[in-house]
Amino acid sequence: MSAELKHKRGRLIRRVAVLQLKLGLSALRDLVLIPVALIAALFDFVRLREFEPRFFRQVLHLGERSDRYIDVWYHEHDDPDATPRENVDALLSRVETVVRDREEGARQARVLKRWAERQMQRARQRAEKEVSARVKALSDKRAEK
Repeated sequence: MSAELKHKRGRLIRRVAVLQLKLGLSALRDLVLIPVALIAALFDFVRLREFEPRFFRQVLHLGERSDRYIDVWYHEHDDPDATPRENVDALLSRVETVVRDREEGARQARVLKRWAERQMQRARQRAEKEVSARVKALSDKRAEK
């Protein structure tokens, strides 16, 4: 078997595997979003007299963002002149690089750990602010009555 044929087969196998992974992610996302969208719509329906609908819109926005991120039908090598997208293809390329190169893998693991720690800290801060704001709003509402 020639090296070129071997390379073509490897590329095709990788592209098929990436497509299958993306289709699986998309299906999983849809399975999660179906009940979430129904619950969000129900919450909005119940709260409609007092508040504008917001939960269902947030689910729609989440679905749109995840769809752009998964980007099932885009392949990074289709247009070599295009700017690379930050999507599942980029993530899989990074994972592939990490798996093939041990030093790069160790460095990426350290970077990922620092990123995850920062994200957790930010999420805690946002949650604390939101809880404080809601508690204050509830106490203000009770004080008015």
